[in-house]
Amino acid sequence: MTIPESGGARRRYESPVREARARRTREHVLATAGRLFAERGYAGTSVRQIAAAAGVSLETVTQAGRKADLLLAAFRGGFAGDPDAVSLDALVGSATDLPVVVGRVAEGVRRSVPIWRAFTTAAMADPAVAAVRAELAVARRAEIVARLEAAGFAASARLADAIGLLTSHEAYDHLTNVCGWPHDDYVTWAAEAIQAQLGPPQTR
Repeated sequence: MTIPESGGARRRYESPVREARARRTREHVLATAGRLFAERGYAGTSVRQIAAAAGVSLETVTQAGRKADLLLAAFRGGFAGDPDAVSLDALVGSATDLPVVVGRVAEGVRRSVPIWRAFTTAAMADPAVAAVRAELAVARRAEIVARLEAAGFAASARLADAIGLLTSHEAYDHLTNVCGWPHDDYVTWAAEAIQAQLGPPQTR
């Protein structure tokens, strides 16, 4: 819809209600896509299936992005407590803080393991998804290094990689789902392993 301006010019009318509706629809599509990817995997989920499950048209889904874009958005949205964004400041307070921080990370990882599996599988078959996965890995390392440095550590890429691995989906999925560790045992182990990487509090 357009509204004429003085002098004959026309400007586009932006409806807050329409924008809010479009945003809600996109969020619904992404949530549906994430559920299907987690249940059926990347290869087992089609754009048409997403549209049918979401109760929207195929065009509405494609407007939200390509299949790989939907997967990436669903993957990012799968973190209720994003482990990539966890503040490492708590790690320097005291050793008792560490299990709490790791526990928050582990909860986010546990919730998003199914969509992570779909994302990992897609990365092996789709170069576009693989490129995004590589970019995310580089960004995660840089973020952890920056947070460690801000917290007063002599950060290095290897230290960041070690912490990233200990709090990764790979580690959590292997230990809890393959090896059968209870969730709380993983949290305890990861907290102790991270503390060993960071060193005793008195040396910092």
